[in-house]
Amino acid sequence: MPRIADDILIGGGRVFIGSGENREDLGWLASEEIKLEEQSNSYAVKESEGGTVLTINLDREVHLTFSLLEANYEALMKLNPSYTKIGGTGDTTSDGEGYALGSYQRDNTYQLEFWHKKRSGIYRCYRFFKCKMSGTFTPLVLNQDNESPLAIDITALKDDNKSTDRDIYESFECEAANAPGGGW
Repeated sequence: MPRIADDILIGGGRVFIGSGENREDLGWLASEEIKLEEQSNSYAVKESEGGTVLTINLDREVHLTFSLLEANYEALMKLNPSYTKIGGTGDTTSDGEGYALGSYQRDNTYQLEFWHKKRSGIYRCYRFFKCKMSGTFTPLVLNQDNESPLAIDITALKDDNKSTDRDIYESFECEAANAPGGGW
């Protein structure tokens, strides 16, 4: 099928955590790609002659890596509670306000959405149902002359509450009025 101009996505898009009215803007994606790597573990039951009788999928997950060009640190603290605010009243550890990363929390899960605007004004969403941090925010690149995207590693897990044919993520398109904040 030939590609048409409407299939072209404009810019890097935005990332949101949560859903519905609890959805929060995590930030703007850097124009780099979102990398996905699917991993699954299975157990094969074999008969005495060595042929496979049954393969049981034990778990399935998708590892996502992406970079934020502009980050909402308040939302990042929800993504990983060890990312905490410093400074302000009574905090003697710093001269100003900012954020710090402590021991990293792996058990918190949340919904993650990648939203992209198409040339036609229609929005495409990739919604991952159950995600958790799979690493720290590394590498942290600080560049005075250019952008300094914040790299994030996420693991999208199988959501047992969803049907087995779409238990990790879904993709859909909608008008700007149905996109977060009415679009951009």
